[in-house]
Amino acid sequence: MTGSMYAAIAGLQTHMQKMNVIGNNIANANTAGFKPGVTTFTESMYTSLKTSTGGGTLLGGTNAAQIGYGSQISTIDVSMAAGTPAPTNINSNLYLSGSGFFLVGPKPTGEAGYQPDPNQLVLRRVGDFKVDENGYLVDANGNCVYGFMPQGDENGKILKDANGDIVYDTCLRPLRLPVSAPVPENPDDANAIQEGNAVYPTVTEDTNAFEYPDFIEVDDTTGVDDRENRVDVESINLSFGNNGVITAVTNNGEAITMGVIAIASVRNPSGLTKISEGYYQPGGNSGDVTVGTSGGVLKDAYLNNMNAEDDADDPTLSKITAAAKTDILSGYLESSNTDISTEFADLITTQRGFQANTKIITVTDEMLSELVSMKR
Repeated sequence: MTGSMYAAIAGLQTHMQKMNVIGNNIANANTAGFKPGVTTFTESMYTSLKTSTGGGTLLGGTNAAQIGYGSQISTIDVSMAAGTPAPTNINSNLYLSGSGFFLVGPKPTGEAGYQPDPNQLVLRRVGDFKVDENGYLVDANGNCVYGFMPQGDENGKILKDANGDIVYDTCLRPLRLPVSAPVPENPDDANAIQEGNAVYPTVTEDTNAFEYPDFIEVDDTTGVDDRENRVDVESINLSFGNNGVITAVTNNGEAITMGVIAIASVRNPSGLTKISEGYYQPGGNSGDVTVGTSGGVLKDAYLNNMNAEDDADDPTLSKITAAAKTDILSGYLESSNTDISTEFADLITTQRGFQANTKIITVTDEMLSELVSMKR
């Protein structure tokens, strides 16, 4: 007889877990970029009183007789549908119109200064970005936004191909403002960069490290340019194109390109693991991270400055994709995807299910009480 009580207890536990999910969904109704959880139940274990039998010469077959012992949580999936864009009038707030993600993380260690494996970074849908005092594009928690930065020629000027398009370094690096040029030794030199204008680095073939011209002071131990020679961040106006290209105008009136934002995608977004504050961890059932750019800025290039002639069996050979048709809108943030009406409907049915299970416990207790009081 106590089986019904245990089944009801299991029902109480599963309904309480679903209520926790609903409560979290409603609590984040106004959290930018929030993706609500969706809970499903499944049956729990069974005890067989009689097994099923096949029909014979004289008698037909019989079905099994089984008693169940409640329910349990089957899945708590994440609804990854895109939320609506909410205007903020801040140009560094970015909305992803599509299924892609921003790639963010700490500054990479090592002299090369890049992250060769995108699976080591975390994903984020909320583009609440700004430029910090060191010229890095960062999110609200100080994590660097990763993307691709322009290359320079031997004189530090931005490098362009035969079609006049900017040549980008294809290593994933934290996006950072270019170096500011000091006073040139020979201002009349046609190749000289005027004071305060942007200086772009070349990329070494063997290590993929940035290498600046001789007139830029560089720390020999870290390979990082001197902070005092950087562009004054306060004099920069950033603008973000729909293709993720970041441009700026310096106090010299020079239009510069900071870089292009990388867009990540995974085969199964619902398989991502939430790790707090709007961050997602790839791996497991999500599939590996594929890196692209909005608008296909680098769609024919390969990560880590590799090319199609490299070893096709090399696991690091990865082509930069067109980012699953994801566009970037400046001046917007993604609103929460919580549907209050759906959550309230689930709240009512979950509450009634919990209440019904408590009644089973009460009735079972009354039956046990009657059984105990049979002999008086």
